Amino acid sequence: MLSELLSSVRLGLLDCIILLAYLVVVAAIGFYVARREKKTTEEYFLAGFNLPWYAIGLSMVAASISTEQFIGEVGYAYTFGLAVANWEWLNFIALSVLIWIFIPFYIRGKVTTMPEFLERRYGRTPRTIFAWLTVVSYMIVNLPLVLYGGGVALNYIFGTPIFIAAVLLALLTGAYTVYGGLSSVVWTDVFQCVLLLMGGLLIFFLGLHHVGWDQIRSSGDRAHLILPAANPELPWTAMVAVALSTNIWYFCTNQYINQRCLAARDEWHAKMGVVLCGFLGVLLGLSVAIPGMIAHAIEPHLKDPNQAYPFLVTTLLPPALRGIILAALVSAIMSTISALVNSTATVFTIDVFRPLFGRNMSEARLINVGRWCGTITLVVGVVCVPVVGRWQHIFKYCQEIWVLLAGPTVAVFLVGVFWRRASNTAATVTLLLSFPLTAVPFVQKFHPFLPTAIKNIYVLGLLVLGLCIGLVIGISMFTAPPPAEKTYGLRWKPAMLRLPVGTLKRPWYKSVVLWWAIFVGMFVAIYAWLW
Repeated sequence: MLSELLSSVRLGLLDCIILLAYLVVVAAIGFYVARREKKTTEEYFLAGFNLPWYAIGLSMVAASISTEQFIGEVGYAYTFGLAVANWEWLNFIALSVLIWIFIPFYIRGKVTTMPEFLERRYGRTPRTIFAWLTVVSYMIVNLPLVLYGGGVALNYIFGTPIFIAAVLLALLTGAYTVYGGLSSVVWTDVFQCVLLLMGGLLIFFLGLHHVGWDQIRSSGDRAHLILPAANPELPWTAMVAVALSTNIWYFCTNQYINQRCLAARDEWHAKMGVVLCGFLGVLLGLSVAIPGMIAHAIEPHLKDPNQAYPFLVTTLLPPALRGIILAALVSAIMSTISALVNSTATVFTIDVFRPLFGRNMSEARLINVGRWCGTITLVVGVVCVPVVGRWQHIFKYCQEIWVLLAGPTVAVFLVGVFWRRASNTAATVTLLLSFPLTAVPFVQKFHPFLPTAIKNIYVLGLLVLGLCIGLVIGISMFTAPPPAEKTYGLRWKPAMLRLPVGTLKRPWYKSVVLWWAIFVGMFVAIYAWLW
């Protein structure tokens, strides 16, 4: 039986041993951290507000990188070239918004979830709507995408059926995540982030040595980060939508990314964690976008672009190194699964269940509710896996949904913190638009109906963002203003650029402003070079 399996596997025995050893180490870290009994919801869902900056930064990267990137984004770059790197390198705008606008509100207010922030600013109804929107989108969009991409990779390398591989990944990751809470998630992420970056960079440098930079960049649209408005797939207008809509939604209002910041020791640790995430973003473009271009330079006729990364693993790497890279890929999958499951459980327990049924419930029982929700999330995610396979590019699957889902949320958050007059009614109506907007990419995929001018859903997403901002402002002008307690302390002021009075003083070389300016300058230089 074992010999038959190994004969069908594209890895050697040593590779399989390395992969197995990796899985054992990750599980050991997860359960070791979880061994301490979680007595309160703050300890289970927010690691006791005790995360240091380096754990926050590494965990944010690990949570945000998965098969969506290593399988989907590499395949997308295989087809369309350098412009796909915008999904990693344009993040510096959203990360800057998170550092200077939203983190002061989240940390100083001891916010535990994104929906909770909306209740403080607007009222109970926007919190409930956004909580359900978060839970449903994580279950039927994000998690199935990650599981399907992992199934594609394991199917290519091991021949395991995609659905069976997705089930195995869900079971393995779910065990320590459901048991240990955010602490287990973050500290396994720290280990996994280092491994996935090493794996991605190894592919980049070996590919660069194999074909050379000029051949990788190729020519025409494939060689540029910013493409003309006439480009049918990735025009510059689409990239504006990604930068101002999807990315701000993803990094500033997204529970499974921001939960690490919410659990920070203090505001300095939260901000420096995001700065570290920004620096690592430079490496991410090299790790998950450029490899797609390398695969195209080596073999421009792959039948399925989603197989570009597994193709590179089996083409460029000698035995043993293949096991390490596969371990990196699996680490990316597991880190995102754990982040999604923990965040879904957090939002459901704190924002949906506790206000309705758990006001007098003990902390231990609330933690059990979170564990059951995490388990159900995994089951629903596995059931929805086959839907993802209907898209040629799995990366496009999530991006088309997210760019429309993001518009209402970004409008409500941004207008709310900058304009005192933004009302509860305006936030409620705008957020409710998210549900029909989420269905648009599915309908367009199977029954096209959009006119030519907005057939590109990224361009439509930019239009949706503008309309949603206008809707929040327009409805607010004709509805009752919010009471003073909903805006006091929840309206952005320039003074928020500084750390709070009484914060521990640190030497100049630990200045958030200094390191933020350096990482933003790096991205400005990249765009000046590769424009």
